[in-house]
Amino acid sequence: MLDSPFEYCVVCRDYVLLDQTQRECAREHACSRRECPLHRFFTGIDFAAPPGPPAKPPRAQRKG
Repeated sequence: MLDSPFEYCVVCRDYVLLDQTQRECAREHACSRRECPLHRFFTGIDFAAPPGPPAKPPRAQRKG
C-alpha cells in the first residue's frame, strides 16, 4: 500500500513521490538541470542543505 502523496511530473513523464526533497527527486529522475514544475509540493526536509541563519532569541520583557 502506498501512503505517500504523489503527482505526475510533465518533465520526467512519470509519477513522483512528494514525501522526499526536490533534490532527491531530481537525482532519481535525472532532471536536475530543469525548473521543477512540482517544487512547491515537496514536503521532505533536505538534511544535506546548509542550515539557515540561527534564530534570534526572544527579547526579554521589561518589568514595569
